[in-house]
Amino acid sequence: MKSRTQFLMTLAFSLLFAIGLGLRLVLLPAKTLDMLAYIQWYDYIAQHGIVPSLGGQSFGYNPPFIYLLAFATLTQTFLPKIIAIKLIPFTFDLISAVLVYQIVKTRFPDNNKPLLAALLFWVAPTVMVNSALWGQTDSLYTCFLLLAILHLLKDRPTAAMIAFALSFSVKAQGIFLAPLLGVLFFQKRIRWYTFLLVPVVYITSFLPTILAGRPFESIFSTYTGQGGTFNRASMNAANFYFFVADSGYKTALLIGIPLAALLLLIWVLVYGRKAYSITPGILTLTALLSAALTPFLLPKMHDRYFYPADIFSLIVAFFVPGTWFVPIAYQVISLLSYMPYLFRFKSGAPGFVSVAALINFLMICYLLWKQWKMTSGELIDAQGQQMNLKTLK
Repeated sequence: MKSRTQFLMTLAFSLLFAIGLGLRLVLLPAKTLDMLAYIQWYDYIAQHGIVPSLGGQSFGYNPPFIYLLAFATLTQTFLPKIIAIKLIPFTFDLISAVLVYQIVKTRFPDNNKPLLAALLFWVAPTVMVNSALWGQTDSLYTCFLLLAILHLLKDRPTAAMIAFALSFSVKAQGIFLAPLLGVLFFQKRIRWYTFLLVPVVYITSFLPTILAGRPFESIFSTYTGQGGTFNRASMNAANFYFFVADSGYKTALLIGIPLAALLLLIWVLVYGRKAYSITPGILTLTALLSAALTPFLLPKMHDRYFYPADIFSLIVAFFVPGTWFVPIAYQVISLLSYMPYLFRFKSGAPGFVSVAALINFLMICYLLWKQWKMTSGELIDAQGQQMNLKTLK
């Protein structure tokens, strides 16, 4: 009976992997508007050479992705360019699946739940749409965020900070995990000097381009340039800025950014100063809230910016009992937000994103309630509280 059960589980897991792989192979040739920019950068590098391109062209993304894109041009004699470009996020999907496995394994070292988690990530609709259909790079920076969480669960704060710095070096959206790091800083789980690794790693990621001739001052131009694009309070992001008219864009920035900073600071201080034991469940839940709250409170967010929340919600479902519906909700949130762009829906766009924003609001309210409940019920007695605080120091 046991061998039969094991056979059926192996068959089911193999089927999940095959489904994820098959759907990706079907979606890889699809071309979206965003892919046109990547193809232009690919063509430029292929025409001018890797070193001259790195030194003389800023492109629209930070160097880590451009290094990978340059490497992809080496396959131009035997791979179509769109396939070569999409193999970058495809590869990071595989790496992220391994990281999800390792993360869940810290909680369940002796059963099949880590493999199930990895395969659920592998077949998650938003993961496949984002990388295989859209060809976006969200899997790259999120991969390093997953690595950071893995190191935090293993009590390796320095390695976690390096992973966070790598994520931020790939894309600015890596900053979504910063509130979690703030909480852990005030809880004395991360030392102040490890934050210095962030600028060190960031600048180091630019060294090949600087050695190739790119001006040093340009290392800050990518993110500042991105901040000046799209004069809209929300680019179909599932937050309440979606309901702000284009005429209110400047007001949304003027009020929204300071308000978001204030609310996030309050959240960080509340859970950074509160006395509780940071269990793996609380840690992963706090990571999810960090990745969900930040883009929900900020203006100028895009439809894809809840991608880390999609992934972290799946992890939380394995660490926090009773939260199985949260990753399903975030799949719905992101898919509804993606539809207007990917399928060019115009008349139905407000309906899709409005529903996504409402569901997102309800999920964040639930997660905040769950966090408060979990952090209020950890300490049993004074002796236990003293031991927990000593551990945190």
